[in-house]
Amino acid sequence: MIRPATKNDLSKISLIENRVFRFPWSNDQIRWELRSQHVVSNYVMLLEDNIIGYIFTHKIDKEVQILNFAIDTSYQHKGYGEEFFSYFMDQLDEDISIILEVRKSNFSAINLYLKFGFSELGIREKYYSDGEDAIVMKRKFLAHGMV
Repeated sequence: MIRPATKNDLSKISLIENRVFRFPWSNDQIRWELRSQHVVSNYVMLLEDNIIGYIFTHKIDKEVQILNFAIDTSYQHKGYGEEFFSYFMDQLDEDISIILEVRKSNFSAINLYLKFGFSELGIREKYYSDGEDAIVMKRKFLAHGMV
């Protein structure tokens, strides 16, 4: 099951964040994203009423930026990330472009994004706090029937 994230999900999201990432977001950062804002579209994925993943995004006009996407460590490499990402993509209009940054070393995530039609737009050198580069990836949807 996938549903919109709420402020009540903060503690479970924070646990996943701390297990998945070397440099996790703080509770304040997560709380900020869970606030009800008109540009925010955040979801959680549940398995038997247990949150196993989340995605945080901002949508402005015809562009979505994926800020954070994670599947809990014990559920990775089992198809849940692909299922969740597919659901998220299905919620978007066809003429929306999507942009994200991903660690250069995160091959699993890069492969997932490539599978969904993303391509490399560029590199943000030393983007992360540990000095690792980020790959900027983008997917542009094309509206059907347009000439």
